[in-house]
Amino acid sequence: MKMRIFIPIYLICFLYISGCAVNPVTGQQDLVLLSESDEISLGRKTHQEVLKQYAVYEDPALQKYVQDIGTKLAAKSHRNNLVYRFTVLDSKEVNAFALPGGYIYITRGLMAYLKSEAELAAVLGHEIGHVTARHSVRQYSANQLTNIGLVLGSIFVPGMNQASNQLAQLFGAALLRGYGREHELEADRLGAEYLARTNYNPQAMLDVISVLKDQEIFETELARAEGRQPRIYHGVFSTHPDNDKRLQEVVGTAKQLSDTSKAQYVGHEEYLSFIDNMVYGDSPREGILRGGRFFHSDLNFAMSFPRKWTVTNRPDVIILTAPEGSALIQISVEDINKKISPRDFMFQRLGLGNLDSESSLSINGLPAHTGISVVRTTEGNRPTRFVVLYYEQRAYIIAGTSREPGQIAKFDQLILNTAKSFHQLTENERVLAKPLRLTVVQAGESTRFIDLARQSPLENHAESKLRLLNAKYPHGEARKGELLKIVK
Repeated sequence: MKMRIFIPIYLICFLYISGCAVNPVTGQQDLVLLSESDEISLGRKTHQEVLKQYAVYEDPALQKYVQDIGTKLAAKSHRNNLVYRFTVLDSKEVNAFALPGGYIYITRGLMAYLKSEAELAAVLGHEIGHVTARHSVRQYSANQLTNIGLVLGSIFVPGMNQASNQLAQLFGAALLRGYGREHELEADRLGAEYLARTNYNPQAMLDVISVLKDQEIFETELARAEGRQPRIYHGVFSTHPDNDKRLQEVVGTAKQLSDTSKAQYVGHEEYLSFIDNMVYGDSPREGILRGGRFFHSDLNFAMSFPRKWTVTNRPDVIILTAPEGSALIQISVEDINKKISPRDFMFQRLGLGNLDSESSLSINGLPAHTGISVVRTTEGNRPTRFVVLYYEQRAYIIAGTSREPGQIAKFDQLILNTAKSFHQLTENERVLAKPLRLTVVQAGESTRFIDLARQSPLENHAESKLRLLNAKYPHGEARKGELLKIVK
């Protein structure tokens, strides 16, 4: 018994001694269980998985602009030996994140809220700070030591929305919600330092956090009203940056590194020129939501969704959630590879068991089959209504269930009606299937956000959204001659 206790303790001590490395930022010893080569390899593998979950935004000029700014910042960083890759993702999410080894991403959804090149540099500098301080590696190492029985060489690469695998459990929350107060503050400190060293005003760090804090406040209130989780970028600061002494100190310290003999670059007009005409909101690649109607030009179909349900549109699946999470509908698509009926598809491809209340359907002239099957989940057996519909060599799978297993009958007709709304896109609907885009305009003497909101195609909270896009939330107005972002 004593030996069984002694060996793991000895192993931990050995790993602790052998796993210490000098932190490139602080110069102090860190406990890390990945070499730099392993870190880079991990980032390279994970990068491929990220690109399976997120599409790259198709704008070569914008991609080069972001890469050039990031490269300039990284050259002044504590790990300028790495080759950094910066990618703009085609996602409406407000997010930016970094992988080990220098892979850094920013969404067009976040870029929409920025108003200058200096603010873009602040976001990229912050993410570079996570890489240079090795936050992901340090977090990985800490998790590995608490789970010492895991094999260090067995690393599973995450899809950003696949929380089931090992690395997503370790890194997923950090990538999407930040690394915690201390690491986020350190990344801000490093980002502000890199701004100063590349002739940007470190004040941009506070400016961008201020804009994102306003966005977080609005998004949290909106999510609460809609009964869903808020989609926010690194929402770790409980106070506004204007009142956060630690953030103020971080920026103040970085300013001392600035070269006062040179004018600090802001790049307001240049930045806006690059995001002018950028897609805003839903991407045509994933489909466009207009109220309770959904249009997908690439796949050439449209559907109607239940009103007041929350829609989560991911690259691989659409999830509809009823108020208070009382029911859920999931829509996915797969290629048809064999000439089998929709019913056989349910048994052979989906692996469903016995079907109750089943019948063949013709949905707007398209062959389909439906039935209720009991699905085993971690929370027990759950009756689920399935509809499989064939259209253009693809099978569309609509699956709906209730939170309470005995309540499926309450939502059954609504699930069926959602499936039966599927139809080929009409010519009139093709106009609605086009994405919204940002447009840069110059404010006149009488320009007011309430008037811009009336003219906007934004369906809900248009005035607040336009103010957020222009750092005027909640009550600010534009000055004459000021460049503004509107949505068309």
